[in-house]
Amino acid sequence: MWILRIGLIAITGIFIGWLCTKIISQFPKRQHIFHSTKCNNCDTPIKPFQQLPIIGYFLSHGKCSTCGRKYRSFVIIVPFITPLLLILLFVKFHFSLLFFQYSLLTIAGILIFFLDINDRIIPDIITLPMILVALIFSFFNDLGFWATLQGGAFCAGIFLLIAIIFRLITKREGLGGGDIKLICMIGFSLGFKLTFLTIFLSSVIGMIIYAFSKFRRTMLIPFGSFIVIAMFVSIMTGNELINWYLGIWGI
Repeated sequence: MWILRIGLIAITGIFIGWLCTKIISQFPKRQHIFHSTKCNNCDTPIKPFQQLPIIGYFLSHGKCSTCGRKYRSFVIIVPFITPLLLILLFVKFHFSLLFFQYSLLTIAGILIFFLDINDRIIPDIITLPMILVALIFSFFNDLGFWATLQGGAFCAGIFLLIAIIFRLITKREGLGGGDIKLICMIGFSLGFKLTFLTIFLSSVIGMIIYAFSKFRRTMLIPFGSFIVIAMFVSIMTGNELINWYLGIWGI
């Protein structure tokens, strides 16, 4: 039974990943996902068989058949990682309410990760509806409605404070409104404890990347992408990490 369920999740995840690649490709151009997909280099329409998830990439050898320009890496990465992450969520949470909530959150995270890292975009059309979804789920999960509200509002306030401090220290905009709405989305979805861990982990990742990146003075750091990575770590192992840390101090 588990093998059948995992197979179903894998097939569904591949299809969702394919849709995500369409959104990641089309959204910066302000085109809907059913708009004709074209090569970013020569603007030639990509043939339908070349748009098949995973298979189409290998059939086209990962490049445009007209100009020979290689497709962007997310075209093959997203259909692979989407089913993988959904399977990991299923292994941990089974077919539960949390599985479906965290699956939606993870899919939103995949979109935000690649849109932010490629085009520095964190769309409101993803974060704001997910806040509403989190509020709806709060009536049925263990977190509860009021804890959901408190987690979202408090964590967004913390992130706003971090943005102000970063601005004062570096004299640059390190965090934007999209980052704050993203952490608000996570706060409403995970509650204060796991979101605070997400903020801590993403800050560590961001500081390390910022310290060693030779482009740090000329390029905006895609902090939203780091937040998404930290969010998934918090979903999968957050409570265990917190309990381990508190255990060190005998708490």
